[in-house]
Amino acid sequence: MDIVLVCHTEFGFVSGKTIIGDKKATGGISKGALNLVNLAEKYGAKITFCLCPETVNFFPKNLGHEIGLHIHPGWQELEYDNRKWFVGDKYLKSHCRQSVPSTALRDFSYNEQLEMIKKGKDCLENEFKAPIKVFAAGRWSVNNDTVKALVQTGFTHDLSAPSHSVSDHYDWSKLPRICLPYCPDENDYQLSGLLPILIVPVSQTLFGGTASLEGVTVYGLPWLRACFLEYWGAGLPLFHMSIHSPAMTSPYYISVMEEFLSFVAARKNISFKFASEIKKYPIGQIENNLSPYLFALNKNLAITAARRLLGIKSIYH
Repeated sequence: MDIVLVCHTEFGFVSGKTIIGDKKATGGISKGALNLVNLAEKYGAKITFCLCPETVNFFPKNLGHEIGLHIHPGWQELEYDNRKWFVGDKYLKSHCRQSVPSTALRDFSYNEQLEMIKKGKDCLENEFKAPIKVFAAGRWSVNNDTVKALVQTGFTHDLSAPSHSVSDHYDWSKLPRICLPYCPDENDYQLSGLLPILIVPVSQTLFGGTASLEGVTVYGLPWLRACFLEYWGAGLPLFHMSIHSPAMTSPYYISVMEEFLSFVAARKNISFKFASEIKKYPIGQIENNLSPYLFALNKNLAITAARRLLGIKSIYH
């Protein structure tokens, strides 16, 4: 099994267990990236860092890990638990035409998306003196125009797909929960086709939780481990997990990440890979395996279920 760890590299800090995207909190990039690399290398892991253009001056140089592009377009103020912060990218805001303030990339025209992707790619390539080939959309938001723009600008891998899920800013509902990498169709990015770019979906837990470090506050670490065991036990060729860099400034999240990496690294026949190293796999029969989850029920999961029944929203989707 190949293991891909993708870090969405952004400003921010952790309050309690919640990431606050404060653009003054540059340690969410500099300290978060270093902490993640130090931990990853302890277990032989590789990290694909997807950077927002506005963050490049704060990202540690010469880490020896992969660099990709991460785009949060537009400019909107968000609020959670009496805290407010802006989502967007200062660099793209000042260098690109944006007709709407939306933070969902799919809300922009093809030409606007193309310009943001090209400007962002050029910014990173000028800074790191290396080709940028992998991409992750902020808020998982893409559409057919996004994929077309990525192909036009030479990207080889897209990491923006939380399989079998949908929200007000993204739609990946046509993908099965367990979905292997595929080349999309030019008329529908959720269908298999012949475009020369590989969509590498993020792994999904039972009941739709995305495999992410921050997700443990929603469904608990035992549930994330169960998700990994479902994929690994079924002999699936890939497990893809996401991380947000500010989380790696928090002792809580650092300890969770170390526990998870230790758990994964102890398995047989696993190999940590950069996202750009992933190829299409032979497609075999994929079956859901519920048994790892039977012993993974936990307090976080129970609290989340209760909150959803009461209609209480979480910052984590």
